[in-house]
Amino acid sequence: MPRESDIIAGLKKRPSVKRDVLLGIGDDAAVIKTGEGRELLACCDLMVEGVHFRTDWSPAGLLGRKALAVNLSDIAAMGGVPKFAMLSLALPEWCSDDFIAELFDGVFKLAEATGVSIIGGDTSSSRDSLFIDVSVIGECETGKAVTRRGAKVGDTIYVSGSLGASALGLSLLEKGFRLDDSQDPNDARPQAVRKHLVPEPRLELGRALGHAELATAMIDISDGLSTDLWHILDESGVGAVIHASAIPVAECVTAIALEGNTIDHLMLALNGGEEYELLFTASPGKTQEIEKLSDLPGVKIYGIGEIVARRDLLLARNDAFESLSPTGFEHRI
Repeated sequence: MPRESDIIAGLKKRPSVKRDVLLGIGDDAAVIKTGEGRELLACCDLMVEGVHFRTDWSPAGLLGRKALAVNLSDIAAMGGVPKFAMLSLALPEWCSDDFIAELFDGVFKLAEATGVSIIGGDTSSSRDSLFIDVSVIGECETGKAVTRRGAKVGDTIYVSGSLGASALGLSLLEKGFRLDDSQDPNDARPQAVRKHLVPEPRLELGRALGHAELATAMIDISDGLSTDLWHILDESGVGAVIHASAIPVAECVTAIALEGNTIDHLMLALNGGEEYELLFTASPGKTQEIEKLSDLPGVKIYGIGEIVARRDLLLARNDAFESLSPTGFEHRI
């Protein structure tokens, strides 16, 4: 079966639809010219039971919230502001009225908190699995959409937040741990599970980076740092060196690793998906402005490497360089 990236590559070769589509298939969102000093951003994400989630892992409200959050993260990765959303569901027979109401409640609570209007959607029946499809429309100022194509040699590579927690949370869920299994505030396990089930889209940071034109290229980390950085490198025609000592590993990951668990926390941080942090590049001359953005609530920004001319991704570790393959998550269809 073909890989997701192979399907996308094939679709990108097809003719563009209209002149007002400034950027089509292949980035976090499409960019559409409106002629009013603004550009529209449009994206969608499909979540499939058994592939993206399991209903016994997550309360319905958190499931609905995540379905919207992952789309908001795409708008953030383009430097835009989300405005409208549409929600479509394919519901199997086991979905009760209470489950559906709780799922919608999770969507609408996050929509209200982020200023997004739910403007429509569709419902259908499904023979066995639950399908959740969300589309979001956002906007940015004309010419300020941040794509994956703009990374330049000499740029610094940055990431928001810390990494590895979502992948660890998924592993814990697969082993039977549930969010309400521990009420100990010092227990690292619920922290990791919450990172996986309750992602926080970096909307304020993405908007600030786009508005001030600080980021030369940007993507959100949905498939893993190694894979998503490769997307930037491929689109920009450059390479990168990242430094193992600079990769921000989540505290809950290191805490569990220190308890004697056989966890390669660096590999989790490099390859773990569904982090929904922002990965971006910026000119070295913008360092001070980037550092100021770390003062935004809940946001810490880390410089982890630099863009180079050689089209390869290298990991600098223990005074040596090793090639780093894109080994994060990718759908095989």
